[in-house]
Amino acid sequence: TGMMSNAPVKDYSLSPSKSGKMYDAFLSISILATVFGNGILPEIQATLAPPAAGKMVKALVLCYTVVFFTFYLSAISGYWAFGNKVQSNALQSLMPDSGPSLAPTWLLGLAVVLVLLQLLAIALVYSQVAYEIMEKGSADAGHGRFSWRNLAPRVALRTLYVAACAFVAAALPFFGDIVGVVGALGFIPLDFVLPVVMYNMALAPPKRSAVYVINVAIMALFTGVGIIGAIASVRKLVLDAGQFKLFSDHVIS
Repeated sequence: TGMMSNAPVKDYSLSPSKSGKMYDAFLSISILATVFGNGILPEIQATLAPPAAGKMVKALVLCYTVVFFTFYLSAISGYWAFGNKVQSNALQSLMPDSGPSLAPTWLLGLAVVLVLLQLLAIALVYSQVAYEIMEKGSADAGHGRFSWRNLAPRVALRTLYVAACAFVAAALPFFGDIVGVVGALGFIPLDFVLPVVMYNMALAPPKRSAVYVINVAIMALFTGVGIIGAIASVRKLVLDAGQFKLFSDHVIS
């Protein structure tokens, strides 16, 4: 009872203005695109061996199941527990600035460990391009891959890269806003626009066929969604910029 008395009053109301509701809706779509992209893209990379289609279906079913029970279940329960005052980082809602935590210490510790494990996996998967670029200039093909000559700069460069990313992430406490920008500019085109464009280019269905028309409609629709989502995300980032300070994890009252 003492813990729950420290919880904020639940308020499930939306933005009073119609424009605010529209921007929030497209911001949510951008964030959802990031969630799906984080789950889908690694599966695409892992299903190159034939039969790719069958493996892809199994991988996507598993992906969506895991995404629902991790991301969406947390989001739904967080909104139910805290209303529209829930933080984009659920741990911030469970650990208020004043008063006791709203969850057992062991559960919060386990959540932090699991977040770190996820970030390690993301760093390994999505930073491969950056690692490749850095290591092209530092590696020596005349030595073995695991020789001291190549291993030392690889470890140093990757450590500095991850540390720099962590520093920027800690300095800019706009987790939800940044996720929205990444989703609008990166994952919406990558997940919903480029696939149908490449399908029409590679398989060249007749331009009057239903498949071609549907693909063009999807491309046009999500191009518009991405543009509006980018505007909504940047708008939210600008609005929140006046309420935060560097290396802060809460709104300045």
